Amino acid sequence: MTTTEPSKKQSYFEARAAKEAAAKQNTNFGKACSWIVDNQEGWTLALLALIHGYDRLVAGGSSSFVHLQHKIPGDSEGRYYCGLTDIYFILHWTVVFTYIRVVVMSRLLEPFARWYGVKSVRKQTRFGEQGWLAIYYTISNSVGLYVMYNGPHWMNSRSFWEGYPEGHRQMSALMKTYYLVQMGFWLQQIFVLLVEERRKDFGVMFTHHIVTCNLLGMSLYMNFTRVGNVILCCMDSSDIFLSGTKCLRYLKMDKLSVTTFVVFILSWIYTRHYLYIKIMLSLIYESRLYIPYDMWNPEKNAYFTWKVQWTFIALLAILQLLIIYWFALVMRIVYRIVFLGNLEDNRSDSEDDGEDEESNKDMLEDNINSDKVHAIKNKNKKKAE
Repeated sequence: MTTTEPSKKQSYFEARAAKEAAAKQNTNFGKACSWIVDNQEGWTLALLALIHGYDRLVAGGSSSFVHLQHKIPGDSEGRYYCGLTDIYFILHWTVVFTYIRVVVMSRLLEPFARWYGVKSVRKQTRFGEQGWLAIYYTISNSVGLYVMYNGPHWMNSRSFWEGYPEGHRQMSALMKTYYLVQMGFWLQQIFVLLVEERRKDFGVMFTHHIVTCNLLGMSLYMNFTRVGNVILCCMDSSDIFLSGTKCLRYLKMDKLSVTTFVVFILSWIYTRHYLYIKIMLSLIYESRLYIPYDMWNPEKNAYFTWKVQWTFIALLAILQLLIIYWFALVMRIVYRIVFLGNLEDNRSDSEDDGEDEESNKDMLEDNINSDKVHAIKNKNKKKAE
């Protein structure tokens, strides 16, 4: 039962925060979000059954929700263009990821955490969330690197721009699938932020996801998927070690988690700062060597002007500022490890569970009671004197 008035064990601010949280849960939006979260497996499975039933029974196995569209007629390599109906494929994968996430978390990762000895329900959930992200980033980064390795843009920033636009319009089936699936994943991440429990870094994460989706959408529509592929790989690689480190910490594998944390920091600096800034410099300077400023011709799928260029630069700069902000928090964690021996993530809300909070309250009460005992003893001593 939720209390609306401060209890003796709660401070004024704790009681106020609890009251505000309860008020949010009692709103229609809060109730809707709770239902959506509690029934994710059911309604996503129903939606997927509806989508695939429509594909089989009505669309004859050619629905835009399930199959790639805009295949280039007569292309010997079986390549594709992008088109507006690709949005249906993206939305389908948003639902797919919602279903896969809840199933992997509830049926695989959280039971594993319980079996391993993680007693806190909150930490079991956090382990499930981070375990799912580690799995996804490992797969997406592997596929992204494979796409890049088999494309002309492997270790070649010149090919980001050379031959634009015609040489960039045609995408292999794997490249297009990879790109659309990534967009589905990031839309699903926005959905998670909106309906699940709010974290203290909600604003930063929401900004990151919105900027990422805008970059993906613009780069797909304007035929800059090569550079988009490289940026996605730069982002995904360090996140594998971040989520992996968190999982190891929940399992209390402290020595191994410190090792993976060091690898995470090194990969973060190399990919998210060094390589990322090189990509931005290529966009600012190298792109002008191969694409003139007057390349705005929608009929020929050319969309590169100085306004477009600086829109991309602005979005990438916002993303880099967020990355710098997070790196500052990472450095705080390094300080805690070196000087305090504590490995804890500062980027989201406190990972402490209810047991830890109760322990802290008990310690506080013990200190208060101890102070009272000392005060009574001192008072009795003065009376005796």
